[in-house]
Amino acid sequence: MWYPCGLSLKDLLGAGTSGFAGRLDAAVKWTLPNNVHFIERERRVYERLGSYHGILRYYGPVENGVLLEFAHHGSIRQYRMKHDEPISATTKLRWIQQVTSTIYFLHSKGVLHGDISCNNIFLDQNLNAKVADFAGSAIDEEPYLTCYESSHSHPNIQGVCVQSEVFALGSTFYEIVTGSKPYSTLSVNEIEDAYSLDKFPRLDDLVICRSIIAKCWGRRYTDIESLLRDIKTEGEV
Repeated sequence: MWYPCGLSLKDLLGAGTSGFAGRLDAAVKWTLPNNVHFIERERRVYERLGSYHGILRYYGPVENGVLLEFAHHGSIRQYRMKHDEPISATTKLRWIQQVTSTIYFLHSKGVLHGDISCNNIFLDQNLNAKVADFAGSAIDEEPYLTCYESSHSHPNIQGVCVQSEVFALGSTFYEIVTGSKPYSTLSVNEIEDAYSLDKFPRLDDLVICRSIIAKCWGRRYTDIESLLRDIKTEGEV
């Protein structure tokens, strides 16, 4: 049976002689006409990626926008702001592995995210992490349209590349583990100055992923695959 983009058997409500009915738990992301190039880029990325469990489901285009799966708990950053109860190390590791697996998938499809952070990682109804916001992503040889937050970007890494993605993942893991961005009390210039000297927040008190974050910040991973192996190993300890 053929289903529209992003839909599957579990979304089916009923069928009749003239067609079928399905349910969407969806949200619309749109922009102003003068910024439509961002939405066009996002559409192209979603169409390239297809249905993958680690990204928000894409249901198709709407005028100046896209129709996406509704993330019940918002982004990880929003979720942490709204919930004071501690998050288990097991859940944090699951999010870290889910995010990294998804970035690995993106790279295999010729896509570099370009803005990895807890602001662009969303939680579904079951608290599974899903990557989204591809409006500025680089696809194939086309340049990126946006870039990382200052706390997720090293001044000595130019543009968007595998190394910049790995560095941003390190800062994202730090926020997942600690609940705050690296150097959250410093200004953009102060962060850039510290990073340019390879001075990063202390990791001594972290219960999980200390060495992994240090290796991300130290640019010691040459690809996402080796990073993912280390994360899986950490989860087995």
